[in-house]
Amino acid sequence: MKKILLPILLISLGVLFGACQSKKDGEKKKFGSKQKDIIQLYNMADSIYYKEGRIDTAAFLRFIDKAVDFAKEYPKDEISPDMLYRAGIGAMTIAKVAETKAQRATYCKKAIAIFNQFQETYPEHENYKNCYYQRAVIYDDILGDYNSAEDQYREFVNRYPDDPKTPELKEYIKMLGKSDEEIWKMMNR
Repeated sequence: MKKILLPILLISLGVLFGACQSKKDGEKKKFGSKQKDIIQLYNMADSIYYKEGRIDTAAFLRFIDKAVDFAKEYPKDEISPDMLYRAGIGAMTIAKVAETKAQRATYCKKAIAIFNQFQETYPEHENYKNCYYQRAVIYDDILGDYNSAEDQYREFVNRYPDDPKTPELKEYIKMLGKSDEEIWKMMNR
């Protein structure tokens, strides 16, 4: 009886191990496929923008949604921080060309949320500080909310006094929200 049970036990373990390994291989393929899909979506949206000079909102939105979902599901994956940051930039890009004020506000809100998510998830990443700058640009250039823009620029300047952008930003903050005439007067005193 023992002679029969041992081979059956070994065969059962082999089948079980093989099934587990097969499941892991399937998960790896699915994971790799998700990475590939996100990179392809980004490359497609980005190449249309740079090669043709037009923004394919639908392509950018597909990339943004996939990148955000991927970063939530796989925050430690090597491509997640870069793709998430690029998703924020993508949302800013489509906000700039939005046809209506409501669409512009929606895409800006999405970009700001992505940059916030980035900072919460990747506090040690090199683009962490750039999230302050990108939010400032959204408030400044896209929404015209100069108080919020100033808050973000100042946050950047205060946190990163040695950054190469800081001296320019300090000067820029002085001119923020001013008309061309007011800036001209400031510069010619």
